[in-house]
Amino acid sequence: MDSGNDYIGALKGNQSGLLKDVEANFQPEQIDLQINKGHGRIEKRTVSICKYQGQRDWPGLETVIRVQSERQIIKQNFIEVETETRYYIASFTATADTFAQKIRSYWDVENKVHYGRRCDSRRRSFSHSY
Repeated sequence: MDSGNDYIGALKGNQSGLLKDVEANFQPEQIDLQINKGHGRIEKRTVSICKYQGQRDWPGLETVIRVQSERQIIKQNFIEVETETRYYIASFTATADTFAQKIRSYWDVENKVHYGRRCDSRRRSFSHSY
């Protein structure tokens, strides 16, 4: 990029043309698999990366990242399975493991901010004096 900065960004429906292009042309070149167990669930996260080979011009785009998540939640006598696939784009190259760590740390920060706001609003709602 001209500023010397790099980016990683989630690819969502508001960029539907680029998203469709990425989905149609994604060919994994490297894969990182992580499995976490705890709190009554098993989470499997597969991070795959490839160089962008699509038809659309996007400033600085070098790498496409696909994150496939599967969460198994153990409830009494059955297991509930949730799956999700998300795509990210980046202006630099790195290993699948590095991208997995960067994306995971981003969501850790987002979740802490959201949790903090939720707790603050609960405190405010209980602090009324009557």
